[in-house]
Amino acid sequence: MRLPLVLFVAFVTPALADDISMSGHIDGAMAARLHTVLTDGKSHTLRVKSSGGDDLPALALAYDIRRAHAAIVVDGLCAGPCASDLFVAASERRVMPGGLVIFGATAASRLAMVPPNRSIEVSPSYAEAARQETQLATEARANPALLLEPQLELQTQCYSLTSHNPAGRAYINYQSQFVGWTPSRIYLAHAGVKVSGFWPTSEAQFQAALKSDFPGGARGAIAFSGSDSPLAQQALLARLKSVKECDTGLK
Repeated sequence: MRLPLVLFVAFVTPALADDISMSGHIDGAMAARLHTVLTDGKSHTLRVKSSGGDDLPALALAYDIRRAHAAIVVDGLCAGPCASDLFVAASERRVMPGGLVIFGATAASRLAMVPPNRSIEVSPSYAEAARQETQLATEARANPALLLEPQLELQTQCYSLTSHNPAGRAYINYQSQFVGWTPSRIYLAHAGVKVSGFWPTSEAQFQAALKSDFPGGARGAIAFSGSDSPLAQQALLARLKSVKECDTGLK
């Protein structure tokens, strides 16, 4: 389940020799276009505005960002895989005034809710994406809690395996109170992700940034802040495993 946020028209625009603007839904075509730019041997800064995208293309792009030692500037919104993959992978991270970085469910957190005896029902893309997410976090020296804790901060009540792909394998959907989560700057620092520039320090600042980034209103509530440091990975996994299957199916 991805953040049901407002999408922008996707485009990639080379600006200066070292500056790339990217906005929109992250898909395979966008990842392929940026791969060409990011592998040219130059230093790059990626200016992003994205409400999220598809897990595996976003991870492919994140690995290109990491290998190129590219920096990221968030100019507006960076949500879902943009946050958990691209933002984490960057060599430097800066947020422009009013910008928001919103974390959501990952393949790792969704898969952690499914009991081992039910995992054969699930699309294998989750396992591959979860493997790549974990490897990326390790290479970026980020706490793997960033892959798990957002799912709990969304206040997830239950998960569902009732939606299937053409091959008959299940998608992992879930029901939650929130569609995304912005942690505190100190939480990110403790998670090994340093940020410069703007970051909301109060509920009022957060709400003002939300209004700026979603002038028509976000499609779903977004949580702000929470704990000041990540929970231990084993504790997070135990809590995710305790999430029950939904009584009714979710599509």
